[in-house]
Amino acid sequence: MSEESRRVLIVDDSRAIQAIIRRILQDGRELGPLQIQTASDGAEALERMHDFKPDLVVSDWHMPGVSGIEMLQTLRQIGQGHVPVGFVTTETNAQCLNQARSNGAAFVVHKPFDEATLRRVVHDSLYGQSALREQAQQRKAAEVAEPATVLPGALQSLGLAQQQLHALLCTRSFDLLKSDARHDFEQYPLLVGLYGCTGRKTAYAVGLLDATAVAMIGGMALALGKQEILKAIQARQPSARMVEEASRYLRSMAAVLHKPGAGSEAQLGSTRLAPQPFDKLQQVLQQPSARTDLSLTLPLLGKEAGTGRLCFLLV
Repeated sequence: MSEESRRVLIVDDSRAIQAIIRRILQDGRELGPLQIQTASDGAEALERMHDFKPDLVVSDWHMPGVSGIEMLQTLRQIGQGHVPVGFVTTETNAQCLNQARSNGAAFVVHKPFDEATLRRVVHDSLYGQSALREQAQQRKAAEVAEPATVLPGALQSLGLAQQQLHALLCTRSFDLLKSDARHDFEQYPLLVGLYGCTGRKTAYAVGLLDATAVAMIGGMALALGKQEILKAIQARQPSARMVEEASRYLRSMAAVLHKPGAGSEAQLGSTRLAPQPFDKLQQVLQQPSARTDLSLTLPLLGKEAGTGRLCFLLV
């Protein structure tokens, strides 16, 4: 039986860019058989949705008439929000990128882009969910048998932590799971986040990401290529931009921490990339406290990427 083809709609007001993206996708054997159609703006793309029924829309951001983000918002409004939409764009404004993430963009790839990166995110969008379906089913079965996602430690639930990571990365091709054992965090640098809360002068909670987790989260959020992310992991030297994106994840996790009390909310106060151990952190790690350790893997990076380590603890 022949493999079922996936349908991709390319939306760009440049026919040259349409042709380039089409060629890159068709040359990618890992993407399998594809049916590809094109549209010159968001309005034309919306017209094609009913008849073509794409499995993925790859769109530019800035186009005459209906822009890419307006098309995405319209799809959500008309009940087509299940169709993944990814952007290939020159747009780098942080506010616009946050707008894309908040509206559920599958990915954002910046022009100029390398072919491997585009194929990777398209493969993730077309096949990532089916590739991770078995693991998701296993996790769901475990939740039914035992409420494992309701964590007794520092976080309200594992699912909320996963949702925050998906919102940042614009992809679900990751495994963020609760670790059965406490991480030792003997290797540095570590990204350290301090959380405060209203009515309290001292720190309420601490978030920790090792260098691997910082490179994974930061690299994927920036849509960097596999080799660039692996290089940062192997050297244990995440870039400043990776640290910035990983810090955004720590900031979003304030909403996932157990609440300090009625009417009180946790907020990230500061982050720092600690190059070496310091006494205060070692004392906090050794104290008995409400603590949740997580492990992060990215299948698309392969086994050589290893496992990122994260920890959140109330102090």
